[in-house]
Amino acid sequence: MTRYEDKTFENQHVNLDEGVFVNCVFKNCSLEYSGGDVYVQNCQGESCQLVWRGAAQRTIFLLQGLGLLAPAAQLTSAETPRVQ
Repeated sequence: MTRYEDKTFENQHVNLDEGVFVNCVFKNCSLEYSGGDVYVQNCQGESCQLVWRGAAQRTIFLLQGLGLLAPAAQLTSAETPRVQ
């Protein structure tokens, strides 16, 4: 696993799988997760987008289907998504 400590990621696409993130800040990033091993401790995200792939995406669909996780809101073209 790759370790990142006290690092700021800004305007980047970050693959979280196989990563260790300690005291990191993610600003305006696309954070991708596919279900692999990941460890996150004391990190902050600002205006980031989560991207689910593979096993992680199937888990999200399962949780939504069971009513344990609300589906993402449908946006019209005039709306801008906000992730905090």
